[in-house]
Amino acid sequence: MLRLTPLNTYQCKCSLGEGLLISDSAAAWVDINNNSIFISDCSEFLKYKTTSTPSVVFGFDQQYIYFGSDSGLVSLCRETEKEQELIACPPNMTSEYRSNDGGWCGGYQMIGFMHRSRPNIHTGYVHRLSHGSWGLLDNTIHIPNTFVEIEPSKVLISDSLKGEIWLFELDNNGGLVNKKLWAQLDSGIAPDGGCLVGEYVLISLWDGAGIGVFTMAGELKQTLQLPVLRPTNCKYDSALSALWVTSALDGLTLDQLIEYPESGSTFMFNLDLL
Repeated sequence: MLRLTPLNTYQCKCSLGEGLLISDSAAAWVDINNNSIFISDCSEFLKYKTTSTPSVVFGFDQQYIYFGSDSGLVSLCRETEKEQELIACPPNMTSEYRSNDGGWCGGYQMIGFMHRSRPNIHTGYVHRLSHGSWGLLDNTIHIPNTFVEIEPSKVLISDSLKGEIWLFELDNNGGLVNKKLWAQLDSGIAPDGGCLVGEYVLISLWDGAGIGVFTMAGELKQTLQLPVLRPTNCKYDSALSALWVTSALDGLTLDQLIEYPESGSTFMFNLDLL
């Protein structure tokens, strides 16, 4: 069993926090709806405005932030906040689509795209970057999310619309070898971003007010309760035994905001194994 105890809360009030990345005990995340990126060193946090719409942070250092967006793979200079498009988005992505979450698997960068207004009707896309160009991995998932590598060349990608978590197996070139349903969530709860912690897979539960703790076989063993209804991503800092969690306030009713006043914050928890 796992237990969360609060360490820090960042009142960044993201409309749609996402794209979390941990590096050297610092964290970076995005606010998709407000074209913003945040970086924290476990104390204060800094905010950067972007021109493109960010969805996932792929890397950052003292000078630059590298992120996936509706424009493709982009770098942002932390001093000037100027952006440079490194690799354009896939050519079939029209303005009706925006990027949504992403991650690494087998050394490849992956990024999901979803329809902006009608994802329930139009399926999205999952692309992986190889040798400077995007390759289509899947075009059946409506709202791609999660992107957790659980073994070399095996990655979990969710369809948040349908509550499905899929296991993708890739070959040495990053191509799809096999895809199978790994877990199905209860109606009304959507799997979002997640991470691997030891022998468990932790996945944020949108509208579930918690983090789902899954076995490697896809069995839900436990739900870690959170003070927000819509957690969006979680990443583990093994050096500090800390779990970072982003959240959203997008789409919440007034009653829900009253019940969950910390919605939109980013949290740092101590993660204990009982």
